[in-house]
Amino acid sequence: MRVGVGYSDNPDSLAAGAQAARDALTQAELESCDLVLLFSTARHDPQILRQAVAAVVGPRARIVGGWAVGTLTNRCLGYAGDQVGLAAFTLDSVECQLIAEGDLAEGETLVGERIGQRLAALGTGPESPVVLFYDTVDRTSGRMSMLMATPLLTGIERSLGYLPALVGAGLTGDMVGTPTRQWTGEGIAERHALALLFSAGVRMDSIIMHGCQPCTGYYTVTKADAQTILEIDGRPALEVIGSILGDAIAPEDFGFFVTLGVNMGDKWGDFDESAYVNRMCLKIDRKRGGLVMFEPDMVEGTQFQVMHRSVNMDYIAPRIESLFAGLDGRTPVFAFYIDCAGRAAGFAGIDAEDAAVVQRVVGERVPLLGIYSGVEVGSVLGRPRALDWTGVFCLFSI
Repeated sequence: MRVGVGYSDNPDSLAAGAQAARDALTQAELESCDLVLLFSTARHDPQILRQAVAAVVGPRARIVGGWAVGTLTNRCLGYAGDQVGLAAFTLDSVECQLIAEGDLAEGETLVGERIGQRLAALGTGPESPVVLFYDTVDRTSGRMSMLMATPLLTGIERSLGYLPALVGAGLTGDMVGTPTRQWTGEGIAERHALALLFSAGVRMDSIIMHGCQPCTGYYTVTKADAQTILEIDGRPALEVIGSILGDAIAPEDFGFFVTLGVNMGDKWGDFDESAYVNRMCLKIDRKRGGLVMFEPDMVEGTQFQVMHRSVNMDYIAPRIESLFAGLDGRTPVFAFYIDCAGRAAGFAGIDAEDAAVVQRVVGERVPLLGIYSGVEVGSVLGRPRALDWTGVFCLFSI
């Protein structure tokens, strides 16, 4: 398997697609390829961009991906503009199966069950590398609502019997909820879930990087309705969080700011960031005094801590180096970084880009493609989970 990556920030979709595709083929010393992972912001015309890429990479290539808030490669990085990033693969003896299932708005769990059934039919095992991309935005009702990863993963596990070595991203093309467009291998769609299953000759190692630390003791959800936390320790959720934050931030600004962490490890041991599942508040429910979260899994009885958000740049390099050091003689061929768009310096209000640290650590050892996502899926204590405010770094080797 050989991989090359390309990037463009040309606002012209035709020129941007052609440039990124040519650069990817040149890097990999290819004239055509079998598979393209393609991502762009919502500013690009999806049909024109796809046609431009297809004209360069050849007719046999399946083009898979969708809109993202931004993209990055080994040397380029950008978001909230006209960014296009892609990876071109020639698979050689490796196999890559594509599963595309639509109708996410009709029920994420049902879509997950269908994906799980198809993964089972393909002989997917617990260690099989699977990459999942799904649309996070649903405006079929005329109002924006979130499509969520937790029920999608529940459906996959229900049909397959377990969750494989799976990472993924919830796709959105900007920070204002523009309906997402996806490239499904055959064409263009929305409200789809796409799964790529690589054959046994490929190994995918991954790590997560949160950048959050607890700033309180433990609280307990005592009442919830779907993705809305209504009561905490028997009191209205807004009242509790408001008392913790004081006058530092108004309730109307809790959305995309308040982050709650669920410790999946030893609750009384030393802080272990890799054991936390962080949940970000999407908005408030003023009428019911609730917090509307990005996922529906903070149910009654869930213990959590309020998290202080920061990005610790110092630990990124050792985490990534640990993957390269643990290859056991295998050859690394491709790195993929899924980064929460909220962690980008321009949105987080910080001075440094965590993705720039990833670029520096990877260097030119392998082609690197990254995207800025709405939701991330990564492994916490060996189990794939939906994550917020997280970076997921994946290293593919053969």
